[in-house]
Amino acid sequence: MQKKLWVITGPTASGKTDFAIQKALELGCPILSADSRQVYKELNIGVAKPTQAQLNTVQHFFINHISIQYDYNTGIYAKECRHLINQLFSYYNNLIICGGTGLYLQAVINGIDSQPQKNDALRAELNSIIEKNGIGKLQEMLQTLSKEKYDNTEIQNPQRLMRAIEIEKSVSKETTELPDFAYSFAIEKVIIEKERTVLYDRINHRVDMMIAEGLEDEAKLFYDLRHLNALQTVGYVEWWPYFEGTISKTEVIEKIKQHTRNYAKRQVTWIKNRGGLLKSFIKI
Repeated sequence: MQKKLWVITGPTASGKTDFAIQKALELGCPILSADSRQVYKELNIGVAKPTQAQLNTVQHFFINHISIQYDYNTGIYAKECRHLINQLFSYYNNLIICGGTGLYLQAVINGIDSQPQKNDALRAELNSIIEKNGIGKLQEMLQTLSKEKYDNTEIQNPQRLMRAIEIEKSVSKETTELPDFAYSFAIEKVIIEKERTVLYDRINHRVDMMIAEGLEDEAKLFYDLRHLNALQTVGYVEWWPYFEGTISKTEVIEKIKQHTRNYAKRQVTWIKNRGGLLKSFIKI
């Protein structure tokens, strides 16, 4: 029997988790998460992690995987994920990789393009731009350099934004070596798609639910750690000015909804631009 890797993706709040769990129960296989924020042990409400009941239903990997203190990245994930796929395919004929972090999916399946080494001078220049002109200036810079990179970057995250600009501006590269796949397998690709108005309503409802579940208190726990890269993300970063008394709670909630909708839009754009990787669509 030929082995098969099911790749399930779609924008945030589209219903990927429920679909993947249903498919995993049908196939009798585990799920490998491809979400760059659910990987962190300490983050829960703000990253819309699967519930404990869902995690108990099907075995998941790369959820609650590492601490926010650890500087995790696409290269580390791709190496670990390929190693795990090789191990799991010795037991299973089907595996599911599910998530909305396009770079994670692309890196695991297609490998990683050569990356530039860190440029301290450029990083200092970019930090200066943020201090003087705000993060919006860097967002404009990246969009000018590469619309594709802009669409696939967490543009509310200064560290990821600066790294993306470094990559686009650099001519010096270093190679990330990934393990080869140990088994041959087919790829079954599923994209969860919803009408934009429906998706945005789901996002707004999800944020309201997060607030009701205690997102404010969760974010407050991390205020003193807000410099960490893991916390430069939608759902948390919007709270910092509120805790400092410069904006209202209503503004925080609206910003989280707006930034999440913006992120979903970029995810949809990435999926369309990566049609060669992901072609099969399902609308639910």
